[in-house]
Amino acid sequence: MSQINQLFFQDIVEFLTENININSDKKSQLDLIAKTYYTYIIYLDKLIDNEIPIDKQLLDDNPLVNLTEHHEKCIKTLINLFGEDSSIFESKAKYSKIYFDALIKEKLWNFDSYVLSKDEFQEIAVDKHIPVFFIVDGIQLLQKNYPKEEIKEMLSYIFRAIQMYDDMTDISEDLKDKQFTYIISNTIQLLKADDDYYPDNQSYTHKAFFALEELANPQFSYMIEQFSLAKEIAKKYELNKIVNWINVINEQIIDWKLQIDEIRHA
Repeated sequence: MSQINQLFFQDIVEFLTENININSDKKSQLDLIAKTYYTYIIYLDKLIDNEIPIDKQLLDDNPLVNLTEHHEKCIKTLINLFGEDSSIFESKAKYSKIYFDALIKEKLWNFDSYVLSKDEFQEIAVDKHIPVFFIVDGIQLLQKNYPKEEIKEMLSYIFRAIQMYDDMTDISEDLKDKQFTYIISNTIQLLKADDDYYPDNQSYTHKAFFALEELANPQFSYMIEQFSLAKEIAKKYELNKIVNWINVINEQIIDWKLQIDEIRHA
């Protein structure tokens, strides 16, 4: 998971409650819920993707124990804040199921032959970040007039943009680990169409094509478009911290695009 993902989700409650009048203790508990659940799924995701090698050193700091402790703390805090019979548990179960199903779907795609469509990418991009939606539902339980549907729409735009950002920044590592993404799917198909696909030399061929041809530009435009749509909603509700965060990321994307253009025209 990229740095922009981590920075965004670590501060998600602060971002989403900037102009909401919530008791400071309740806000702190909600922040703890978000952080412990986020840590739980991060450890789980790393284990599923084999980013944490299984060796004897894990007996000293076992990630399975760590993720279990974080999930238990999340549940205890949820009960303390909302009560055992709260609808927040239905929301958490609903969005957790969507998230975990997305992880399985990714593993079922064939690296060399599956063609990932734009619609599929957009769906999986949201699903891979969707546990945040139960935090939004939690805010709405604490503040009845909270515009949760528009906030979820705003977040969906952000999720699509940061997933594309991840896919582009991690392309070399994903190729090495055969981690299937929208960028890799499109690159493989374009290389095959040009009879320039050499599976035994994927890293070099894919990186060269990605940097020197036209695949990058539409993805830069897509990220900027999605962030712009998110920013419109953030401005509507005066979520200035999100607006500022998006502005910083957009500057990084523009600089990145200029670097790619320089390589292309060198």
